[in-house]
Amino acid sequence: MHSKIIKIKHVTGTYIIEIPDGRLNEMQSQLDKCLNDEQAAIVVKGENGDQFVYPSDLIKNSFIAIVDREEVKAL
Repeated sequence: MHSKIIKIKHVTGTYIIEIPDGRLNEMQSQLDKCLNDEQAAIVVKGENGDQFVYPSDLIKNSFIAIVDREEVKAL
């Protein structure tokens, strides 16, 4: 099984959220909650302990795709 990522295209740039193995459904649920105003943001912790916040307004005004990790390398 290939690892997946969420690719968010917004006028301010393209953002990529890594999806850890086994957490695809959880991330899809968080996206749905942001799109339905049930959650204010998606917060992702980086490898160095950094936190990345993707506000729901950014997500609502973006093109979102869940793709295989390998597909992004080709782009």
